[in-house]
Amino acid sequence: MNQTLARTLAATLVATTLLTGAAQAQPPTARPPGMPAPTPNDRLVSPEVAADRRVTFRLYAPDARTVAVTGEFLAWGGPSLALAKGADGVWTGTSDALPAGAYRYAFLMDGVQVVDPRNPATSASLTQAKSLLVVSDDDFAADRPSVPHGAIARVRYASPALGVERQMQVYTPPGYGRDGKTYPVLYLLHGGGDADDSWPTVGRAGFILDNLIAEKKAPPMIVVMPAGAVKPTGQPMTWDAGQDPFTADLLGAVMPYVEANYRVSKAPGQTALAGLSMGGIQTLNIGLTHTERFRWIGVFSSGWFPGDLKAFEDHHGADLGAKAARLKLFYYSNGETDIALPQAKKAFEMFDRHGVRVETYEFPGGHEWSVWRASLHDFAQKLFR
Repeated sequence: MNQTLARTLAATLVATTLLTGAAQAQPPTARPPGMPAPTPNDRLVSPEVAADRRVTFRLYAPDARTVAVTGEFLAWGGPSLALAKGADGVWTGTSDALPAGAYRYAFLMDGVQVVDPRNPATSASLTQAKSLLVVSDDDFAADRPSVPHGAIARVRYASPALGVERQMQVYTPPGYGRDGKTYPVLYLLHGGGDADDSWPTVGRAGFILDNLIAEKKAPPMIVVMPAGAVKPTGQPMTWDAGQDPFTADLLGAVMPYVEANYRVSKAPGQTALAGLSMGGIQTLNIGLTHTERFRWIGVFSSGWFPGDLKAFEDHHGADLGAKAARLKLFYYSNGETDIALPQAKKAFEMFDRHGVRVETYEFPGGHEWSVWRASLHDFAQKLFR
């Protein structure tokens, strides 16, 4: 190699080394203005359901002093699930194995209730929203990809009786809108403190109907889920349908809207009314005194308080038997450890006194959504036969 070529190669090598070193020494590309610095929250998974159905909850809250989880997966009235803080500011805790089902939960961060920021699924009640967790073993309320799905629509309607615009949710079965058929209709009421969002979310009503219809265990039907509470604090319990403003809303606004805008049958034999807890009392009050409108009644985890039971019997006992004789089905369910079970049994005694036939059922559990989902699943199979 001649000296000129050697000097050229050496100079090139030095220049390349200098350029490479300079490139490596350059500062990282600056983030666009307003973009926050990355944190562990960017990659966080919460909730995470393991194969054994244990659920891990995570929350990035580096400045929090205490974090816990409260929710329907815990024992009734039991303590919350305490989370432990990691060095990266992520709080973590794992539940026991849970039965299949849907559960509402929230974080308690320094005593303040917040939804899970890493979980977009929520369920709204009358006054708040909570995060929604689904643990599925392909039970009757599971979202099965192979099953045709219906649709659930949020519907706004005017309520002349209340002088306001209100919201309900309406399930239409697979094929609705293409087949030109007329369908039977179930009006499905929620419990105290809840809202029209409860049955479609934590109640899994749409999936329950999808699966039953696909299995040909229930006929295709429309399910209307209105807002049963008409005051911010909820509707107080009563024995008198006339004292509950929701009665005028249901009979004077909800049902006329549905009958005018959906292909539903107006025949009493094709119309059902059911509800849980507070909605069960509304079903008793409205359904038993309007059997000219409803032929199928379902009551889940409910019953009048003693004074209300006596008042209802005093006012309606004389013609209760004749009105109830129109019913094709009077269905009544409770959880085996349900707080409403004693009240229900007193109601059964009153019905016996007046010759009212009631089909009664019990499911494992207490005053909880696992019982109410099982009740809807069972009740829907008996409708419109």
